Amino acid sequence: MHLCHLLFAESARYANAHDGNVSPYSLAGVPVLFSALRALLIECNSGMFGKPPGDSEAALQKLDGRNEVEFIRERYGLSREVMEHLALLYEVRNEIVHPAHRPAGTRSNTPAYMEPLRRLGVLQSTGAESAADYTWSAQLQSHRLFRWANEQIAHVAATVIDAHHANAELAQMHKATYFRFNAPDA
Repeated sequence: MHLCHLLFAESARYANAHDGNVSPYSLAGVPVLFSALRALLIECNSGMFGKPPGDSEAALQKLDGRNEVEFIRERYGLSREVMEHLALLYEVRNEIVHPAHRPAGTRSNTPAYMEPLRRLGVLQSTGAESAADYTWSAQLQSHRLFRWANEQIAHVAATVIDAHHANAELAQMHKATYFRFNAPDA
């Protein structure tokens, strides 16, 4: 998470120096957020913080063959909206890590299944609905997207941490590391 916070601070500086939103740092930050989430899931489900969920070896084996979203959906009882946002964010991660080098097929240049991001207002956009927008990869270069990604991961991490920490004070400190992005943007 330390790397995520450094990237987020740089993202804020970059965005503020330009148009208030454009930031290439989201392209590095979103995948790193999922790496941090996976590490948290491994730590928590191994019993590192005092309360493994029953058979920690079985939990780790389940995590080994699945993406984080499937594992979290099965184990943590998060709301439908949180899980939809996490799944959408996972697809953003996939779009960054495995880009499709072809036109999106929509007027906005946003892949149709990623349109919820446009409705959330988190993409880098010209704002012109009647004309073509930036390329899809350019739309992902958004500080608002990076902030939204941090929010989603932080809320999921808080649930995971609460489920596994035996010490409430340490749990609060651990959760605080995920919410550090909430400091005012630089």
